[in-house]
Amino acid sequence: MDMVIQTTGLCKKYNDILRVKDLDLAVPVGSVYGFLGPNGAGKTTTIKMLLGLVKPTAGSIRVFGCEVNRQNRIDILKNIGALVEAPSYYSHLTGEENLRIVQTLKEVPEKEIDRVLHIVRLENHRKKLVGQYSLGMRQRLGLAFALLGSPKMLILDEPTNGLDPAGIQEIRDLIRSLPIEYGMTVLVSSHLLSEIDQMSTFVGIINKGELIFQESMMALHERSQQKIALRTINNRSVEAILQEKGIRYEESDGFLLLPKLDDEMLAHFVTFLISRQVGLVRLEERKKSLEDIFLELTGTAVSL
Repeated sequence: MDMVIQTTGLCKKYNDILRVKDLDLAVPVGSVYGFLGPNGAGKTTTIKMLLGLVKPTAGSIRVFGCEVNRQNRIDILKNIGALVEAPSYYSHLTGEENLRIVQTLKEVPEKEIDRVLHIVRLENHRKKLVGQYSLGMRQRLGLAFALLGSPKMLILDEPTNGLDPAGIQEIRDLIRSLPIEYGMTVLVSSHLLSEIDQMSTFVGIINKGELIFQESMMALHERSQQKIALRTINNRSVEAILQEKGIRYEESDGFLLLPKLDDEMLAHFVTFLISRQVGLVRLEERKKSLEDIFLELTGTAVSL
């Protein structure tokens, strides 16, 4: 699989404390890569290193297949759009006038303004003063700044922070559409698991500066193993039956936890228990939520 971003052993130390430690990121081409972790985990520091705003203490960064160095850094960054923390703008100017300033600084064609306004759905608000924009509209304007010049890669740091549910939905839908409609790769950071789950195709989880999980969202969901929880009048007799039939089980709070069985097998097993006059008290399907998996991986109670 081709990678837009690859880091190897990336580290950043502040005052003898490693804020990012041996980070090996791999962001596939055409993905929405969710960079997930608690506040203070090292997400923004990592993003600033990727953008050349902070110098790594150790390790290397490859972007578009090239190792980033002083000589090629500017050329590489021309193909990356970024929104780090809150966007900056002139509130006494219109959205279009703000974009014209950035368009001039980036030295991109003027027609780019119309294109990005269409992408972020602000065409009907281009003449409106930015000071009169809602928070969601201002965040979309920040995305428009990042999209000027048709970058191959977009890096967004907590783009839904502070937005109301409607604003979050707007940004989420927009981010999901970028790889499909415009062929972009997007790296989006967040401390909200629900947001990453609804936006991303790949996920990297960082905690205390270390990458503790990196795979497709599908692989993360697969960790949510389903089990059958069984409670009877006499669990000991059921344990003997399970051992006799070679069925694996665990015991938890008065329940016997069995691997997930298909409906036919489960019906057969329940019928068998009843034929043995086992008093069945409760039968339920259990599945770990993504939040449970996240807590297991990070080992901490964090904002989800």
